Amino acid sequence: MSKTHTPRLETRSLTLESCFNEKLMEKAWQTHVKNGMRNQDILDLHDYYYFHRNRKDRIKIIKTEVLEGIYKPKSPYIVRMEKTHGICRHIEIPSAEDAVILQTIVECLAPIIEKAQPSDRAFFSRSHKRFKTEADIDESFPYDWKELWPQFQNRIYEFTTIFNYVVVTDIANYFDNISFSQLRNVLSGYGQIDEGLLDFLFFMLESWIWRPDYLPLSGLGLPQVNFDAPRLLAHSFLFEIDKYLTEKTNNNFVRWMDDIDFGTNSIEDAKEILRGLDEMLLTRGLRLNIGKTKILSSTEARKFFLPDENRYLNILDKRIERYLSEGKPIEDEKKRIRKRFRKFIKAPQVGRWNKVYKRYFTLATKIKDPYLEKLVPEILENSPDLRGNALWYYNTLGPNKKRFEQLVAFYASRHCFDDKSTFSVAHTLINWKIKPNSKLRGEIVQLAIDTEDRSNTHLIASTWLIAKYGTNIQLMEFIMRNTSKWRYSTFLSRQIAAVLPRLRNESIFRLIVDILAESGQTEALAIVADLNRLRKEKLTRDFNLYILHGKGKVRTYPLGKVLIAMDVLNSKGIPLTERKDIKNKLLHRLNDPIYEELISNVHII
Repeated sequence: MSKTHTPRLETRSLTLESCFNEKLMEKAWQTHVKNGMRNQDILDLHDYYYFHRNRKDRIKIIKTEVLEGIYKPKSPYIVRMEKTHGICRHIEIPSAEDAVILQTIVECLAPIIEKAQPSDRAFFSRSHKRFKTEADIDESFPYDWKELWPQFQNRIYEFTTIFNYVVVTDIANYFDNISFSQLRNVLSGYGQIDEGLLDFLFFMLESWIWRPDYLPLSGLGLPQVNFDAPRLLAHSFLFEIDKYLTEKTNNNFVRWMDDIDFGTNSIEDAKEILRGLDEMLLTRGLRLNIGKTKILSSTEARKFFLPDENRYLNILDKRIERYLSEGKPIEDEKKRIRKRFRKFIKAPQVGRWNKVYKRYFTLATKIKDPYLEKLVPEILENSPDLRGNALWYYNTLGPNKKRFEQLVAFYASRHCFDDKSTFSVAHTLINWKIKPNSKLRGEIVQLAIDTEDRSNTHLIASTWLIAKYGTNIQLMEFIMRNTSKWRYSTFLSRQIAAVLPRLRNESIFRLIVDILAESGQTEALAIVADLNRLRKEKLTRDFNLYILHGKGKVRTYPLGKVLIAMDVLNSKGIPLTERKDIKNKLLHRLNDPIYEELISNVHII
């Protein structure tokens, strides 16, 4: 036993060992964490591939560190995501190791938590196979919502036809105000959860909390990440609310995390239920959001939820899908959508109006109709919740001068200040398919250079843009003039390591690796080491599937895979015939002229 620990650790290690089973940890990565990490608001240019390839060894190491009491979580990369009027939500991007550990702990707690759940009307997870609330199910929702449409519609009409009133509310700043001490008390009440496991859970959670300026821990604020672990904890914190609503509404409620809807037959009943709900939350340090709490008559509720508009768009959406699959013309459907939209845009912006607005953008994206282009500049500047839909719309429509000028105007303005928007614009430009000799290529590189100093996320965005569109000289100059920024950041240095395949044959390659080593950037060095191993190993079936991006048609090939492919094709440690085979297959699959140029320019000798 280490001198830094007490005999207590021996007992606790037995509990921790039963939780940190290597198979369970790998399942946590494969089932929950991997896709979440690869779909962050800011992507990792190496796609966490070094961890995925070496996951069995990495899991053994971190398991040993946990059981020996020496595991130290790393600081997450904090992403600002604008909610409205410049006010931002913080999203944490943890290391892959920390994410696996947190998810594994929560997987151990999940059976106890799920057994304690008092109602089947509350949902929490994007991997749940159920809907959230009537208001939030549209074709942008991450499940196959169309199959759930009958349930969706019945739930709306159940509330708006059976009851005289529908109540809509949510909890103000829910994740930010969750008290760790209160959460611990609630979890302890659900069953025989070992104290040591709870201690380690909150040790992990506290390490992710934003603590600027050397401030002490506040004891508040469950981290928000893009996988299920914290969501289950936040979900479980409200089970007493579910029990209360089940009794008071006769189970006629729906809760999706902190959004709550229920039906009543009188305003008096609604007020009484809301009062009790708010006071119960108050005892946990929470409050209902007064500005979003509404008691709607059945007529008002129909206007609020817009079921007829959703149903009309659903019918059109299905028809368009059928016509596209059958190769039929869709001009008449385009006209119908435009006509309906002109009417919709003039309607009062009440209730779930924005949800329907998103649906129009999704339909316009599906049929590649530029009709909504004129609305994009205003959305980019003033509608953070619609910004992602507008950018995906431009991502699909592809490049032209007007769209590029609109994106540049927003990207260079002070309206584009949050990390999600910054990276999302850059990622749209990355996904555009531009000819190698296009004037636009140089303009994108210049945009990256002009904005690289604005923030760390702008630096990440510029790294991506120059890695795709720049020359080797431009990439080298960019890396060297920003050395003082990336060498001290784990996340930034990883992005620099990921672009090194473009500079493998340059003299500067060794210098950059030395800087990473001198700065102690172990994750970046792990990427370099993994790339070096790839250049010597036999190409496996798993690698071929990964680098070819599956078996089917490739719509958008990832930049990170292009960089890995370049390094493998450039290696004399892999047989010539294997490299030629991969190169030929890639050139047949790639549909991006810049990527084709990068791969074609790798001379296999």
